[in-house]
Amino acid sequence: MARRPDDDHATTPFPLAPISNGEWVPGPPTEKQRLAAKLIAEESAVQARRHGMTRAQFLRTAAATSTAFMVLNKVYGLDAWGDNAVLPLVKADHCDDLDGARELLDRRNFVMDVQTHHIDLNPPVDPNLVAPPLLATIIRTFCQTLRFVDSGDLMCPEVTGQLNFIKEMFVDSQTSVAVISGLPEQLEIPGLPFAGSRLPSGLPLTPSSMAATRDRVNELAASRRCITQAMIDPKVAPGSATAIDSLEHQVRDLGAAAIKCYTYNDNWRLDDENVAYPLWEEATRLGLTLVNVHKGLPLTAFGVQLPEYVRTTDFPKVVRDWPNLKFCAYHSGYFSRGDHPEGKDAGYHPDNEPEIPGRWGNVEFIEQIASLPKRLRRNVYAEIGSTFAITFLQGPDQAAHLLGRLLLALGSKNILWGTDSIWWGSPQWLIDAFNTLEIPASMRETYGYPRLTKKIKQRILGLNAARLYGVKKPDRRNLCTIPEDQLSQLQVAQGGFRAGRSLRAYGARSRREFFAMFGRKLRA
Repeated sequence: MARRPDDDHATTPFPLAPISNGEWVPGPPTEKQRLAAKLIAEESAVQARRHGMTRAQFLRTAAATSTAFMVLNKVYGLDAWGDNAVLPLVKADHCDDLDGARELLDRRNFVMDVQTHHIDLNPPVDPNLVAPPLLATIIRTFCQTLRFVDSGDLMCPEVTGQLNFIKEMFVDSQTSVAVISGLPEQLEIPGLPFAGSRLPSGLPLTPSSMAATRDRVNELAASRRCITQAMIDPKVAPGSATAIDSLEHQVRDLGAAAIKCYTYNDNWRLDDENVAYPLWEEATRLGLTLVNVHKGLPLTAFGVQLPEYVRTTDFPKVVRDWPNLKFCAYHSGYFSRGDHPEGKDAGYHPDNEPEIPGRWGNVEFIEQIASLPKRLRRNVYAEIGSTFAITFLQGPDQAAHLLGRLLLALGSKNILWGTDSIWWGSPQWLIDAFNTLEIPASMRETYGYPRLTKKIKQRILGLNAARLYGVKKPDRRNLCTIPEDQLSQLQVAQGGFRAGRSLRAYGARSRREFFAMFGRKLRA
């Protein structure tokens, strides 16, 4: 397969600053993130020449990822080995030797990513809507604006569509099973020549499109490697693709295995007895037990999402009132500095404690969990998509704080692995980072965090989600591998899951990119 030309311009093996999925605006890179990117680029260039490889070839290796970890240790002043190491590099040749790096990073685990996304580049259009030809053009134009890269090469797709999603998630990473998320909202586009100026619910990835991707993956895999959620907004009008009355269709006809909702759509709360409780009643009737909800990471750019409605203050009541349901806070209720209306965010540092974003970014979520009796805490879950990446890139020790706090609050069985990819590109670097990360002895002694053991990592990486979604052992193949299928054959044919990695990230890297991607006006 020919390499993508833009890959030759990559200078680091993974992003060194936050990447947005369109649900929040990324902040500017810090001075340390800029320095880390510079040092990693310089060291990778040296290593590439040493190995007789192009820079892009070297960046796809485990040695390049190990090199990046080494630089992060140096930039953030962290030990590289011993009991106080957060990213322990046990041997010197983990950065210099290709085989040594693979020995460090290439671990066999069952990986289940419960937060993944892509864009439907040819979405379905309801022929009953006004001016269907014009509407079809507008919808497809909108989805095409989210491609970010122009290419017609479907064998090596340059887009955020279905084919590249399959490649990045299942061929270019060790992800065993992925759960697809969409958006239930109706996007308002001023000036559209029909009632409400709204696009159909669910764009840019409708429930039927999610089901089509799932079926395509599972057909290639000959096993259950992809799962979908029901996208629901309880405040949209009945008859809409993501209204409460669509849940039965999404579950029974489209095969959704859980609910995904966004309380910032029209601003509602999980514990609103008039708005939300009819949804929980319908979910119970249909046999669903898992509700996933975006919490934290507010989008304030367009004035349509209020940070108040991505807080987790609605968890205690709804968890008490609906003990048959499990509620998972996507992004773990994390707020970046300055985003929380009461200052309970990454900038919070009580009692003159040094600023520790990973420890305090989701302090309100931790407080809400603590307010529940222990018997009900088992019904609360935390998903770490984007949050783990954001804190890791603020310093690997911040990711250790994040995990330590969640382990104390919820235990090791109620934390779920998610990455928010395809936006971050192939999630392999995040899998590598999590596998390598430790909670050091000094942090455990000071804050009472538990050790991040191999067993705990296996639970978070996949076994917890497998239990929730009913992924049986035949589909887990001894909990660490997957059946030999067309996807794994492609992986072997290209030389392994690292060899064909695109080195791309698809989300916005800055405020300017965010508005260029998600804030542009459509022209018919």
